Amino acid sequence: MAAALQQLDGATWVAIGSLALAGLMLAVALRYRALSTRHAQELANTAELIENLSEGIYRSSPDGLQLSANRALVKLNGYDSEAEMLAGVTDIGKQWYVEAGRREEFRTILHRDGKVENFISEVYRHKTRERIWITESARLVRRRRSHQPLYYEGSVREITGALERLNLEERFHKLTDMLPIGLFQFVRHPDGRFEVACLTGSASRISGIPVAEQIANPRVFNDLVVEEDREMFARSFAASAETVSPWDCEARIVARDGVRKWIRINAHAEMFEGSICWYGYIADISLRKEQELEIRQLAFVDPLTKLLNRRAFMSRMEEIIANCRRRGAHAALLFIDLDNFKTLNDTQGHDMGDLLLEQVAVRLRACVVATDIVARLGGDEFVVVVEEAGGDAAQATLRAISIANRIVSEMNREFALGDLKHAGSASVGLVMVDGAVQSPDDLLKRADAAMYQAKAAGRNGVAIFEPGALDQEAERRQVAADLREALSGDQLVLHFQPQVDFAGRVVGAEALVRWHHPRRGLIAPAQFVALASQFGLGDALARHVLDRGLRTLAGWSREPAMCHLRLALNVTTQCFAADGFVRTLTDLIDHHGVDAGLVTLELTEHVMTREPKRIARRMSELKQLGLRLALDDFGTGQSSLAYLKQLPFDEIKIDGGFVADIEGTDSDRALVKTMLSMASTLGLRSVAEHVENVRQEAFLRAYGCDVLQGNFYCQPLPADEFGALFGPADAPRRTAFRAASA
Repeated sequence: MAAALQQLDGATWVAIGSLALAGLMLAVALRYRALSTRHAQELANTAELIENLSEGIYRSSPDGLQLSANRALVKLNGYDSEAEMLAGVTDIGKQWYVEAGRREEFRTILHRDGKVENFISEVYRHKTRERIWITESARLVRRRRSHQPLYYEGSVREITGALERLNLEERFHKLTDMLPIGLFQFVRHPDGRFEVACLTGSASRISGIPVAEQIANPRVFNDLVVEEDREMFARSFAASAETVSPWDCEARIVARDGVRKWIRINAHAEMFEGSICWYGYIADISLRKEQELEIRQLAFVDPLTKLLNRRAFMSRMEEIIANCRRRGAHAALLFIDLDNFKTLNDTQGHDMGDLLLEQVAVRLRACVVATDIVARLGGDEFVVVVEEAGGDAAQATLRAISIANRIVSEMNREFALGDLKHAGSASVGLVMVDGAVQSPDDLLKRADAAMYQAKAAGRNGVAIFEPGALDQEAERRQVAADLREALSGDQLVLHFQPQVDFAGRVVGAEALVRWHHPRRGLIAPAQFVALASQFGLGDALARHVLDRGLRTLAGWSREPAMCHLRLALNVTTQCFAADGFVRTLTDLIDHHGVDAGLVTLELTEHVMTREPKRIARRMSELKQLGLRLALDDFGTGQSSLAYLKQLPFDEIKIDGGFVADIEGTDSDRALVKTMLSMASTLGLRSVAEHVENVRQEAFLRAYGCDVLQGNFYCQPLPADEFGALFGPADAPRRTAFRAASA
């Protein structure tokens, strides 16, 4: 045999090996087929086992979609087939659980621990909407590589019968003691005796009263209810007992550990053998109540001052009007507007403005009693409602005026805003409420109109509503509406007041806006500039003035006799503080093709005081464009010297009030001389405005004032009349106003 094997050649051996390998592969294939068949059979057996279990088995997606359910779960939900149930259940959390948020608690535990065991909930038998109790256990299945949640799978078992059967009380307690709600059964017998037939440990955790003590003394829980809620609590229970209807009550308790809580008791009531039995649950709803309070505060409370907001005020005002109408009572509405609040906000920043508003709210509360209403309508506007002003109209009015004067006095007291001491004031409009006015809006309009009367009278005072005030307020609003229209047309024009040098030659002009109203005629700036700011038109007005001014300067540059003239433009605090101011001005200069070196921006100290570092950077940007900067109304503030040393000004403009005082006393003249000397020392050009006579001119020239401006030389002129001062190109130019050098 060995010899025979030795005689076999290589090819034969290969053939034999191939046959052996083929046999082995056949054996493996047969074995794999047998195993696959066995595995498939085992899977089928497992599926059949799951399908026929008495306990519901399911698989669901994390977002609440039912993916599969066995026969027991289908039956538990009242359906005939899995397909019918899967089509009917589209959102487990919303459609199945009785208690809102229960599904979210289930998901939270599942994602935290990877599994949930014996999670007890009250649910609906989905198809019939019957309420049942179930316990479920589940596990979270994740993807192997990413660990992302893939699906939930678990089991559900109905335990309604177990909860209803008192002989299974021990098991019932084991299942329910860890519930966030406490389950109870409470009985009132025909003889008036009460009995706690069943109580879970979770109820004891909510109240802090041991289960045994509550069973021994069924009324002990009532002692925890706070005094303010006891009557309501007892009344709701009595109503349920009288009608044998569900008892659903929310109340506040102080638990045995001293913690104040909100609880909800929800129980069904039913009669048996003359007794009434309530069975249901007690839940700690403190978190929900806190959230409701936060939502209410967002809806009805001003977040900055913690006062009522406009919405809450309007609602309460409707009640007060109805009460006045029904009882013939009198109330009072006070509209409070802070004087010059916008200036503080613009110069010191919104944080200082907010701090002031908070302190104003505190002072307003101190001016009234607890039953009165204090609200913030928005911005710096507040209202106070004196609900019980007095028995008759005269008495009510006197009390309202007294409170209004107290508010004005409180607003006059100095406010400490960090390191800043702020002298404030307020204008108060007062309107009496007797029920004759039908709506809060009408009352608010009247109080607002009275407040503007107080402002027109000099601010820092009280004005009682007069019918004519509504006409005045309507007039203001009409003017504002007309101004909005004027900004898009040609009604707003610039007049130019010449500025002359030491020799009396015109070296430039200041642009001053005027309004040619189609019906009212020429309107001075004092009548509409402040109004523009109040109605949100300040930025539009400022851009209009800049655009018209630079367009005029571009025209001057084409006239040989005028191409050297400088143009001074006033810049308001609001305009200069706007984030896009530099970009806007740059675009306008490029658009009109003017020499920026001929433009002077006049800034007041109010512009400087808001965020000094940022303002200094902005001024540097303007200087890089070639513009000149002037400090307007020099001497009226308290920090002029500091600004002149720190900021890149080119000139100062002495306030006209100081020029007028030159003829007064030696001290006034000395003050102006000091200003001019300071400007000279710092290398700044000096400009004096509102020069009215030759004596003022002589004094200013004697002490080195560089440029003079005022009606003594020329009133502000329209653009064409200003151009006529220089005559046509082939005529002699009128470039000197006075024979100062003659």
